[in-house]
Amino acid sequence: MVQFVKEIQGELENVYVGQMCLSWEILHWQYEKAIELLESDVYGSRRYNEVAGEFQQFQVLLQRFLENEPFEEPRVQHYIKRRCVLRNLLQIPVIREDGNKDKKNGRRRDYEENNDGVIKSDQLVEIMEETIRLFWRFVRCDKLTISIHDQKSRTKSQIEPDHEEDSEDLEMFAEVKSQLQNKEKRLRDVLKSERCIIRRFQKHKEEDSTEDQVLHFFSQVDMKLVTRVLNMSKLTRDHLVWCHNKLTKINFVNRRLHLDPSFCLFPC
Repeated sequence: MVQFVKEIQGELENVYVGQMCLSWEILHWQYEKAIELLESDVYGSRRYNEVAGEFQQFQVLLQRFLENEPFEEPRVQHYIKRRCVLRNLLQIPVIREDGNKDKKNGRRRDYEENNDGVIKSDQLVEIMEETIRLFWRFVRCDKLTISIHDQKSRTKSQIEPDHEEDSEDLEMFAEVKSQLQNKEKRLRDVLKSERCIIRRFQKHKEEDSTEDQVLHFFSQVDMKLVTRVLNMSKLTRDHLVWCHNKLTKINFVNRRLHLDPSFCLFPC
């Protein structure tokens, strides 16, 4: 019975971690899309009121989750409990332009006479950035996103091998752990040398190095998620491969960070 309960808890943890990782991938992708829409919307004629409302609702659900968490069960159980009630929890809205019956053949519409309450591309980006800040807080509030080297060493029973008595998974875990620690150190060194704090996502904007700051921030989120996966009660080879692929997308060249934005779907 005890073993059965542990297996169920492991499956629920996999659902939670998988949803968190998937939500971040989509949120990151949607943010990049919002930036592209802003750059292409020369006249500021596009409207995004509907999806802006959905992102604000996403923020409300996440904010309430975090406010209630100190009084609730551990993170995984709390998430599963709330997810059964709030089906949209951690579900990222899809960016789309509001329907416009008066818009014909892409012709620019004039909003100068009545522009109150209209959410345009620049405001959508701001809403996305606020959503990302809140999601970052959600990730950091998970106690198992602490640095992996603060955890006890993995035992063979904590990693599910593909074959009996196969030690390759343990070796891969050690390799991924080392890879993570190395990239965390590299990022700390870059931030220290440049005296660069992630101000853009702490409501402070600078004209210089904004793009670098965004990359630093996104890589921090990625590494926190990798840490959370490595701290799962049960790891499979697919999980380790995901962590490895995720970290491979974070590279440092001449003390400059390069982040591959391509999707990295969490294994089911």
